[in-house]
Amino acid sequence: MSTPLLNTKLYIPPPYPGLVARQRLVEQLERGLQRKLTLVSAPAGFGKTTLLSQWIASSQRRVVWVSLDKGDNDTTRFLAYILAAVQQIDKNIGLATEELLHSPQPANIEAILTVLINEIAEIPEPFFLVLDDYHLITERGVHDALVFILDNLPPQMHLILSSRANPPWPLARLRARAEILELRADDLRFTPDEAAIFLNETMGLGLRAEDVIALEARTEGWIAGLQMAAISMQGREDQTAFIKAFSGSHRFILDYLVEEVLDQQSPSIQEFLLKTSILERMTASLCDTVADWKNSQSILTQLDKANLFLIPLDDERCWYRYHHLFSDLLHNQLILIHPEEVPNLHRRASQWFEEQDFRDETIAHAFAARDYKRVTRLVEKYGMDMLHQSKYNVLLSWIEALPDELVQKHPWLCVYLSWTRHWAGRRDGGEDCLKNAERLLDSSSFSPEEEPQVLRGYIATVRAHYALVNEDIPRVLEQAKKALQFLPAEDYFTRGSAAIALGGAYWGMGNVLSAEQAFLECASSALKGGYNFRASSAMCYAGMQQVKQARLLEAKETFREALFLSQDSGGRRFPTAGYPLVKLGELACEWNDLGGARRDIDDGVNLCTQLGHVDLMTEAYAALARVQLAQKDFSSMQETLQRTDQLSRDTKLDPWALSWMDDCRVRLWLSTGKLDEALRWIEVSSLRVDDEFNYHHDLHHIILARVLVAQVNQVPSDANLDKAMGLLVRLLAASEEAGWVHQKIKILVLQALALHACDDDDKALAALKQAMRLAEPGGYIRSFIGEGAPMGELLRMAATGGGGGNYLRKLRVALKNEGTPTRPAEDPLLIQPQTIELGEQLSERELQVLRMLASILP
Repeated sequence: MSTPLLNTKLYIPPPYPGLVARQRLVEQLERGLQRKLTLVSAPAGFGKTTLLSQWIASSQRRVVWVSLDKGDNDTTRFLAYILAAVQQIDKNIGLATEELLHSPQPANIEAILTVLINEIAEIPEPFFLVLDDYHLITERGVHDALVFILDNLPPQMHLILSSRANPPWPLARLRARAEILELRADDLRFTPDEAAIFLNETMGLGLRAEDVIALEARTEGWIAGLQMAAISMQGREDQTAFIKAFSGSHRFILDYLVEEVLDQQSPSIQEFLLKTSILERMTASLCDTVADWKNSQSILTQLDKANLFLIPLDDERCWYRYHHLFSDLLHNQLILIHPEEVPNLHRRASQWFEEQDFRDETIAHAFAARDYKRVTRLVEKYGMDMLHQSKYNVLLSWIEALPDELVQKHPWLCVYLSWTRHWAGRRDGGEDCLKNAERLLDSSSFSPEEEPQVLRGYIATVRAHYALVNEDIPRVLEQAKKALQFLPAEDYFTRGSAAIALGGAYWGMGNVLSAEQAFLECASSALKGGYNFRASSAMCYAGMQQVKQARLLEAKETFREALFLSQDSGGRRFPTAGYPLVKLGELACEWNDLGGARRDIDDGVNLCTQLGHVDLMTEAYAALARVQLAQKDFSSMQETLQRTDQLSRDTKLDPWALSWMDDCRVRLWLSTGKLDEALRWIEVSSLRVDDEFNYHHDLHHIILARVLVAQVNQVPSDANLDKAMGLLVRLLAASEEAGWVHQKIKILVLQALALHACDDDDKALAALKQAMRLAEPGGYIRSFIGEGAPMGELLRMAATGGGGGNYLRKLRVALKNEGTPTRPAEDPLLIQPQTIELGEQLSERELQVLRMLASILP
């Protein structure tokens, strides 16, 4: 469950009655709408928010508003509020972005922004978005996100920033492009005429003209200074003397005026103001709790009527906040006068927010109270929800902000620390955290009685994933099985995590049936818990095991189910649909539907990039490279390989994904006559014909065999043939042992090519026919015709010798038509994968998934 958003942050402050009309500024703001950005930047108290609220009230344009606070220095939370604001225009906008923000799998921030921008672009009417108090944003990631949005801003959208300081953006570039309107302190300050209207009409002081001019000069038109001076002068007889004494820098003026304002309040009001100054926003019951008060609503109403720097956040006058500057000064006074009260005030606030289920505020006030015992309990309480929401970095920051000696005393914190570091890529010390958690388990008592077993299940789950990254397959098996033994049946998320690791281990062992079963069990567990993203990816992994068994038509149905789980009821695809689309595209490529393959894979690459999962992105690039190779689009293929090289430099990728890219790279060299490059790759890769094979690397020695066969074709000799055939014979035995029929077909094809190159055509045809018998049920095409002219000669010889039937004829026709982007529509074997669209007839398996979802989801 995601943290609820505070709707009052989306409330547009209404203009106060009797405000000074600022028509000159309103006209500038209207002209600025022709540009991308309006920046209203000035120190505190220059009336930035007031001006914008006045302009909005007089405008007929559609506007949405977000009042920012320090808690928005989390990119996910920041984007959630922007999305909530935009959804005030159309509640259906942003569904795909919400899927990404709440996905259990971490998503790349640029991917989320791309989806958000695309969805905003669907809004038909012009509107502008106001981000108020942007100076409170200090997180670099938030700044980068907003610059990305601004660079790609839809034409119907205009962005307005109100800030005390310039944002760390490329403002010079925006100015050079005439994309920004800037209002500064010199623009916002009151003119003498405006100051006179404010002091005499709004504040009712009745000052002489010379006193107005003097006060305006002393404050340099600074609106907050004028307001506080006016409040201090109310009831004074000698206003002229006060104005003459009113001097100094803003800081000292403000300190003086706050004392003046506070001195004029009753002791009880002063106490209320000071105690509630720790709150960024307040409502009566919260103030009652924090200030230990019984009539906070009446005091808030009194302060509101007195215009005492209290800003309403809703029309009902239920939620308020202090003017930020006033709040800062009150808080400074609180620390100066009653420093011993501060921790207890924050503790009370934390308790109130916890009762209301405002997680972030609960944690923030507990930290402010330095109540680390409470923070520890809260992190343990919220930790799993944070993992479910993919907020690994936030959870990690909470734990790392605690004293290390305290973390090391709490086994759950140790497990969360290890888990979050693993997903953040900071894996050093992760195993030490898990060992410490185990030591604490052995020496501590827990309640309820079963908790130690549950915690051991979590430890084993995290340890299994560490082992999988380190390619320690026996340890993955041991820990994943242990996790499934200890974890409760209803813990669908963690059991799914363990099942993914278990499936990866079986994959690495070459145990295809057990791998498929583990991934299907993970999908089932994820569906029961409502984790559709995990179910979709697990079903893709299961489908990949079906491909390894050459069960292509069954794999197609599995990938379609995964796609079905990655779209809404209207058929609109979320970024999680990228992976099944890529897998369906790979099947289309194998079936020689290159046009359909390219469409699916292009869409899949875009969605996987939006999702931001680097392993899935690498697999998508590999699929794209294969279809580009089939289309002989060598330059684009080279660009795709370069993108993957960059990913491999930045992150540690799954070994099998890297082996697929090596296969693409070698095929590109051989297709363009660069055998010397492929031979140099052998030296760099350190692969040798007598190595022990590695299923975890997807039997990547097949790539070595391909280069050796190419060498035989260019330099036929018994020595080269013996070397290639010896490796292929061993690979064939390994693929048979694993049940990897897909790889067996590839190996038999390579054997046929090697034997044909050395004129041993009888054995070559025997290998080819065996490959065709295995491939025909799945309708394989590219695995044969992708080998080019030598395969054409073999197919001709096979046809001359009789036999082969329709399948052989289809292979020959496909090879003859190589380069034609379409395939015969009437071919029943070459089934083009179709995405599930609204109104399409669903398969029985899809209907089963629907029934399963209906039975387990609310």
